[in-house]
Amino acid sequence: MAALIESEARPMAPFDLAVISQQLAEDVSRLVPDSEGYTVADYFKLDGPYLVEYVDACLQVLPSPDSLHQAIIRVLCVLLEKWLERDPDARVVDSPFKVYLDDRRYREPDIAMMLGVHAHRRERKFWRGADLAVEVISETNRQQDVVTKMIDYAAAAIPEYWIVDPEAKAISAFVLVEGTYSQIESTEFVRSRVRPGFALNVAELFATAEKKA
Repeated sequence: MAALIESEARPMAPFDLAVISQQLAEDVSRLVPDSEGYTVADYFKLDGPYLVEYVDACLQVLPSPDSLHQAIIRVLCVLLEKWLERDPDARVVDSPFKVYLDDRRYREPDIAMMLGVHAHRRERKFWRGADLAVEVISETNRQQDVVTKMIDYAAAAIPEYWIVDPEAKAISAFVLVEGTYSQIESTEFVRSRVRPGFALNVAELFATAEKKA
C-alpha cells in the first residue's frame, strides 16, 4: 500500500512551512500510486524544495534542517571540495540530491562525495552510490541517521560513512569492512580512508559553523 511517511520536523517560520507544505501536498496529489505503492518514476516527479527519500515504495519526508545543520553542511562541503582539488573529476553534492542505493531505495544524504574514478556512476538527476556519505543528525531523526541509514549505506557498499552530531560536537567516521561499517579511530581529527590525506579538525569545523549559523 502506498504511504507517505512524515518525520517530525523542526520548527520553521510559518510562511516557509506553509509554502513548502503546500507545494509538497500539491506535488504528491498529482501522483497516482498503484496497489504496491509509489514507483521510482513517481519519486522522480518530486523536485521541490522539500527533502523526500524513497524506501520500499513509500515516500519519506525528512525533517527540515535548522541553521546550524545547514552551516555545518556548507562548511564541510567547502573543505571536501578543497581536499579534492587534485582530482578534477571528483564531485561533492549536498541535499536535496538523490543517491541510488538499490531498486527500492533512494536516499538524500546531507553530503555525498564521488571520486573521479567513479565519474561514470554520476547522472544529472542522481548518483549510483557514492564514495562517502555524510549525515548531520537531526534530533527528531537520530535513529534514522545512526541505525537505519548506516545499514542502508553499508548494503549499498558505500565505502565510508560519517555521522556528524551537532549536539555532542562530534563526528563518527566509519569505513566498510567485509560489508559492515567499522569505526575509524580518531581524536580531535577525522581522517578519511577513501582518499588518504584529508584531516578534519572537528572542533574547528563546529566553531566555524556556529559563526555562520
